[in-house]
Amino acid sequence: MKVSEISRILNKNFQGEDFEVKYIREIENADENSITFLFDKKYDINKLVGLLISSFNPSNIKYRAIILCEDVKLALIKILELFDWHKTSNEKFISEKSTIKENVEIGDKTTIMDFVYISKNVKIGNNCLIYPFVYIGENVKIGNNCIIYPHVYIGENCLIGNNVILHSGVKIGSDGFGYYKNLKIPQIGNVIIEDNVEIGSNSCIDRATISSTIIKKGTKIDNLVQIAHNVIIGENCIIASQVGIAGSSKIGNNVILAGQVGIADHTIIEDNVILLAKTGVNGYIKGNNIYGSAIPPLERTNYLRIINIIKKLPEIYELFKRLSSSNKEISSKNS
Repeated sequence: MKVSEISRILNKNFQGEDFEVKYIREIENADENSITFLFDKKYDINKLVGLLISSFNPSNIKYRAIILCEDVKLALIKILELFDWHKTSNEKFISEKSTIKENVEIGDKTTIMDFVYISKNVKIGNNCLIYPFVYIGENVKIGNNCIIYPHVYIGENCLIGNNVILHSGVKIGSDGFGYYKNLKIPQIGNVIIEDNVEIGSNSCIDRATISSTIIKKGTKIDNLVQIAHNVIIGENCIIASQVGIAGSSKIGNNVILAGQVGIADHTIIEDNVILLAKTGVNGYIKGNNIYGSAIPPLERTNYLRIINIIKKLPEIYELFKRLSSSNKEISSKNS
């Protein structure tokens, strides 16, 4: 791809040579035939690169061509999309080594690879890519433009929206962890994954006891996340690795859960909350706030004050000893 083509895609002018760009590289490994991105002045190092995309004109980096733009990360995304091999299918293909039961509908330009098992009454939309060793249970519905990687399990009656990505090892619709006096409570509900959701490897989303566990549109879930039965997660949430969300919790829109956050059952978290790593939550969390890493969670300002006090405890203790010693001397003299 030539520099002029990249310039047109980004809708920005370029300066310098109009040469053929061969590949993308990080700034440290870039050479005169690559495209690279400069995000920060601390990476303005002394070397020669091909096409540089930056928000400023560097002092040290030499380049054959440059495109200046305000949002370098957005430019990075647009360029990476051109080189991205994570593509959905371009033609309809169903492997003879797959198992497809009766009354299954498969849309146009959808690829079903070897050793996929599709149960009866399943509907799969257009332009999907389903890798080997995927299990799809009865009555499942999958929308358009979905990518489902190897060893994904989608249980009976679950609904998957459009533009969903399920990475390797994801389990959708396993039984919820429900018992009464050690008797198993049958889990007859389902899971609904709305549009534009991405779920990382080996994450598990349990089916509801009766109704639906719901992941709403635009939410992104990292690897190794556990979401229990009857949980509802709002739109455009970010959930990092090793988060555990217990049953019947409700999480609002635009919530960020950092690594190893634990949420107890029946907890309600309002919109626009950020829970920092290792925060434990039980009950109710008010919206539009950041909460520190503590159990129970503390509002971020209070959390930082407490941490600063903890750092000063040795000095405070020495001061306390000196004051105690002085008080003892005064008491002895008075007596």
